[in-house]
Amino acid sequence: MRTIILAALLALLAPMTPVLGDQAPADVRVLIDISGSMRQNDPKNLRRPALRMLVGLLQPGTQAGVWTFARWVNMLVPHGEVDAAWKQRAISLSEQIASPGQFTNIEEALDRATRSWEGGAGDGQPRDLVLLTDGMVDVSKDAAENAASRARVLDRLLPRIKAAGARIHAVALSDRADHELLQQLAAATDGWYEQVDSADDLQRVFLRLFEKVSQPDGVPLADNRFQVDRSIHEATVLAFRGSDAQPTRLHAPDGTVFAGSDLPAGVAWYRDQGYDLITISDPAPGEWRLEADVDPDNRVMVVTDLRLDTSDLPNRLAVGESLPISAWLTNKGQVVDRRAFLDLVHMLAETGSDAGVVTQEMSDDGEGGDEQAGDGRYGARLQGTEVRDALTLRVRAESSTFMREKHLVFKVVAPADLTVADSGQGAEARLTVDRGLLPEVRAVTLWQTDPQGQRVELSTTAGADDVWTAPLQDAAWPVHAEVLGDTRSGQSLSNRLGPVYAEGVTPPSPPVTPPPVAVPEPAPPLPEATVPVEDDTGDAAAEDAGWLLPLVIFGGVNLLVLVGGGLGWWLWRRRHTDAPDLLEELPDAAAQSGPETPRKEAA
Repeated sequence: MRTIILAALLALLAPMTPVLGDQAPADVRVLIDISGSMRQNDPKNLRRPALRMLVGLLQPGTQAGVWTFARWVNMLVPHGEVDAAWKQRAISLSEQIASPGQFTNIEEALDRATRSWEGGAGDGQPRDLVLLTDGMVDVSKDAAENAASRARVLDRLLPRIKAAGARIHAVALSDRADHELLQQLAAATDGWYEQVDSADDLQRVFLRLFEKVSQPDGVPLADNRFQVDRSIHEATVLAFRGSDAQPTRLHAPDGTVFAGSDLPAGVAWYRDQGYDLITISDPAPGEWRLEADVDPDNRVMVVTDLRLDTSDLPNRLAVGESLPISAWLTNKGQVVDRRAFLDLVHMLAETGSDAGVVTQEMSDDGEGGDEQAGDGRYGARLQGTEVRDALTLRVRAESSTFMREKHLVFKVVAPADLTVADSGQGAEARLTVDRGLLPEVRAVTLWQTDPQGQRVELSTTAGADDVWTAPLQDAAWPVHAEVLGDTRSGQSLSNRLGPVYAEGVTPPSPPVTPPPVAVPEPAPPLPEATVPVEDDTGDAAAEDAGWLLPLVIFGGVNLLVLVGGGLGWWLWRRRHTDAPDLLEELPDAAAQSGPETPRKEAA
């Protein structure tokens, strides 16, 4: 079975062609935790198919290598240029990924994998490090040795990796991982951090990381349909597959149906755990249809002369920050600026989250997020309005003859963190500013609000490591902060935080708003009574009405008594006359209706 899988993947790899153009080839290094705790957090060894998917998607010409680590570090796939032979070796060696090790030597793994990066990043080569782990820095049973190793990661290795211009993308595969360390490594290098609750999600995380590393061109996939134009030399379809899904099939524009076997020349199909990867060389122009689960992570990636490029998008955006994003088309590496062509193109930026999708029309008019009118580069602005763990940006170019798109992911985070801690001399407020988001801090203000809601200013002191502190006036009062500074793009940004309470202080419950009381609609007014015109006979008429009303009431009551009495006597007679016949019929009726059921007693 393993031989069949490798043969299928080799057929998939063969038709792929380099598409790196004039850009320096990316350097991707993958570190995979194989400590014993992975037996619990990845019992199905889903690290293997996730790595194989990443390997299958990497573009030829990329530099790449794979390391595994526990107590010791092993170079699983030697670092080198990605080609068919390198991919063949990586796929074969992926079967060795298991969970046999002790300890989690993150320090040694980072050191071994990045040694050749010393010397700076002046060559402009994109460098990315993927770190997958489920644990803490763990090199010994001695806690002091573990703490020293963790400190060396931050104090020695992190500055070296930053100086090399590399990004660290950290993936935590359990709740017990050192999330603070992994987040710090990612934030300091403008990398991506993500916690994965289940190994089942690893493939999708590796897809996002591949798109960050390679930024492949794609075409929109809507309702599992996509359009191929004549400028596309190759298309690669990634289709995720559920455990109970039917086999994936692909329909060509002429009606030809491709499956995982009996494939013609130019079509390669690789099926792995949870996904299919299909590559078509020189695909026929027209509409193609994918017969598979409709999945938001399905992709169609293309090799084409007509490419869609975008400006760099940071992985993190500060709350309140407005960031320009630009996109443009290139033909054989040259920016397309011919107006007759661009007038037929719509450029869109779609930002999606659980709350929905916001679509912006990108423009080339020198306004909004566009820098210069008529240069073929379209612009828009991204706005970080609230904290979000992940937002998807899909940049799309579309016309009547072609479509292109790119998928980008980013976070919206607070540029500072406000906490209340014990300083040893009492409670104090601590504001930590993220210099990666606010490299220039111009003012920091801390205050509390007393029980009457009045603002009480705190004496604030700037300390080391971008931390501002202030002793509290009263530990029971909530703390607030405001930080004013400049973002990476020079934009002035003011951000408020709080209220934050000291440990053990229970925040007041928000006032309970009673439900609105339903007010009944007023009854329609009664018709106005006709008022008789007073004349000389008015007193006599009132006198007549005074004795006539009691007489009518008295007569009505007597009539009701007579009618009620007569009806009661008739019912009494009927009951005593018919009862024997009714009781005689009940047994027969019960016998005809099946099993005996309880019978109500006669009243």
